[in-house]
Amino acid sequence: MSYIPRTLRRTRPVERSPHARRAAAVGAAALAAVFAAALLAAPAPAAADGAATGQVQQAQIVAGDPFINTSAPHSRCTIGAVVTVGFLAASTCGSAGDRISGRDGGTGTVAWSSKESGVLLVEADDNWRPTPYINTHGGGRAVVRGTTEAPVGAGVCRTGSTTGWHCGIIQAKNQTIRTPDGTVYNVTRTNVCAEPGDQGGAFYSGGHLQGLTLGGSGNCASGGTTFFLPIGPILARYALTPVTG
Repeated sequence: MSYIPRTLRRTRPVERSPHARRAAAVGAAALAAVFAAALLAAPAPAAADGAATGQVQQAQIVAGDPFINTSAPHSRCTIGAVVTVGFLAASTCGSAGDRISGRDGGTGTVAWSSKESGVLLVEADDNWRPTPYINTHGGGRAVVRGTTEAPVGAGVCRTGSTTGWHCGIIQAKNQTIRTPDGTVYNVTRTNVCAEPGDQGGAFYSGGHLQGLTLGGSGNCASGGTTFFLPIGPILARYALTPVTG
C-alpha cells in the first residue's frame, strides 16, 4: 500500500467516530456471526485444469496467499481482492510492468499501481486462475459471496500472509488518517491486529468482501488498530468485477 511501505507504520486518527463505544458493546454477538459465516467450508477445489490430459496444472489466485514481485526481489505481499482479470493488492508491492509470481507457480504483471488509491492491479497470465476463495490460514477457505458493506459494530475478519486470519469489530467509518505519505480519507477503523506483510490483504464479513488492509498500529501479540480501504469505491473507480462463488 502506498501509505505503509514494507512495514505497517503507526497511523494517527484525525477523527474518532461516536459509534466506537456502541460497536464494542455489540461486539461479541457480531463476532460470533462473522465466525459462523467465515467458517463455511469452501467447496473442494476442482481438479487441476488439464489433470485428465496430463497438461500443466493451473495455479489458483486465492485472497490471503502470499506473492512475490520478481522484479523487486525479497518483496513479499498479500493477495487482496480477487477480480476477474487477476487481483488487487497494496500499491507499495510493485510498479506498472513488474512481474509477479504466486506461491504455486502462477504468474502475472502489474497493470497499474496507484499511490493515490493505495492499490495496484495484477493481471494474471493464463496459468493463474482467479477464484472466489479466501485463505483462512487454518486449513480451510472462506468463499466471497459479494461485496455488501457491513455496518459499524459488525464482526470482521482479515487475512494476511504474515499473521494469517484475525477477527474483530468494525469500529468506525469515514475516518481520516495521516501517514508519512500523506492524508487518507474515508477509511474504516477496526480493532483487528495486523503486522508487516499483511498490508493489502482482504477484510471479510458475513460472506462479503469489505476492503483491503491499509495499516495501523500494534501487533497480533498485544492487539492493535487496523484501518482498511473500502472495496466498493475501488471496484467502481477502476471498473473491476470481483470473483464470487
